[in-house]
Amino acid sequence: MRPVKDPRGNLPTLVKLKDPDTAESVASSRDKALVRDAARSTVSVSSIALDGKVTYRGTGIFIGWKENKKCARVLTCSEIVHGLNPNNKLHICLPNRSIFEGQLLFFNKHYDIALLEISSDSDLPLQLPTFGCNPNYGQDVFILARGEESNLMARHGRILWSEDPENLNRNHLMLLSCELPEYVTGGPVIDHEGSVIGMTFDNVGSHANIFAISTILTCIEMWLKFSRIARPVHDLSLRTVELLDVSLQEVISLDHNINNGYIVDEVSIGSTAEKLGIRNGDVIVSLDGLCAQTLPQLEDYLLSLGWDFLQGSTDSSSTVDLKLEVYDLLERGTRSISLPVEFCDASDSESE
Repeated sequence: MRPVKDPRGNLPTLVKLKDPDTAESVASSRDKALVRDAARSTVSVSSIALDGKVTYRGTGIFIGWKENKKCARVLTCSEIVHGLNPNNKLHICLPNRSIFEGQLLFFNKHYDIALLEISSDSDLPLQLPTFGCNPNYGQDVFILARGEESNLMARHGRILWSEDPENLNRNHLMLLSCELPEYVTGGPVIDHEGSVIGMTFDNVGSHANIFAISTILTCIEMWLKFSRIARPVHDLSLRTVELLDVSLQEVISLDHNINNGYIVDEVSIGSTAEKLGIRNGDVIVSLDGLCAQTLPQLEDYLLSLGWDFLQGSTDSSSTVDLKLEVYDLLERGTRSISLPVEFCDASDSESE
């Protein structure tokens, strides 16, 4: 006779922890309260094939209502749709483990973001998160994710004082220091006040990335208003002098009197920037008057140019001139360069 399983073994007061690392990462009563509160807007997202097999699983962030609390919009990583069978169903599992089929509104390949929508006949049990300011280098944060059974997982980490050498063409990304739980991509990064300040990407490298929520919300607002996301493409991979090793900062400061700016790490072959004489190793000491901004802040500025472009024109071939002051360390001289850049639109909607 088969033994009867004790139903009390599944009680949350008795069950074995699915992710013991969460207990170590979130220990104090205060931290538990703010993580638990932020988790009300953290959902599990998955792509389901026609045979019922899960082909992708990640995390998402509830970011707002469409018109009422019966229709919610969820932010996640574009990996859930990019390159997958378009016939797959998108499932969104809420914190209370109720599952809804999601509709893709749009995704963006450059920023790796996707916006989904779910609907219900009754109010959805979700809580709108508080959105904080831009993440800062050196900031302590919590990273949230949902497991296979929608169980909450969390880690405590820090935003590194460095730039990702493998993603210099994606200047909006910052690096995280902690070990990540499974399925974390698309999950929220929250500060120690419980506010969402970014979204996590597990890039399978030595460190994960964080994308500032302010930039993401600008992208979403741009798409909702214009049905596209426009950003000027300068074809330059950049680093900041601010995050350069201090010994090299000293050399540049003493030998060239440079204390701020953007180091050109790579110039796309055949690009306008290359034709105008910009070379790797040069320092852009001013870009439209900017010199001390971080790369994520510079990305926000470039998006603001895209916003102005969309408000004033629908001509996708239009360009904008970036006014650069470029210092050549070999020639020890500065040149003023007007760099014409085109606006790129990497958005895709379900209807396209």
